[in-house]
Amino acid sequence: MSASRFLSSFALLAATAACAAAPRTARVATSTGCYALFAPDWHGAVTAATGLRALPSYVALDATPVGPRGRRLIVPATWQGVGPNPEWASWRVEGRELVLTFLGSTGTLEVVLRPTPDGYSGDGVTPLRHAVRPVHVTLTTSSCVGLHAGAA
Repeated sequence: MSASRFLSSFALLAATAACAAAPRTARVATSTGCYALFAPDWHGAVTAATGLRALPSYVALDATPVGPRGRRLIVPATWQGVGPNPEWASWRVEGRELVLTFLGSTGTLEVVLRPTPDGYSGDGVTPLRHAVRPVHVTLTTSSCVGLHAGAA
């Protein structure tokens, strides 16, 4: 092998190693699975702002894409009152956070959650009408009783 070819190969290997060693942004460790959802401070003003009577009592993070909003969020069939739009409940990962989106008849609610030892916890970030205070939401690992892929 000639010296110039060796140097070219060495430069290519060095560049590849440098790219592979570049620091990556930490991402939230999402588990497509089932979670009990708690929103203890839900109140009538949130319902008026979004058109959502409440949030579902449990959800499943599904890997199925649903357009630009992210992936499908499976909810109990009894919670579905919004209509057949598959994008009305979704989830996505943004950096180190899990974002749940719920589309209501009069508004949208996005909740940003951070990992906890037994699931996720965080607050609504959607600016709601009339300075309605954010909703706190907690997800804890649960079973998928009553949830199935056809439910979304």
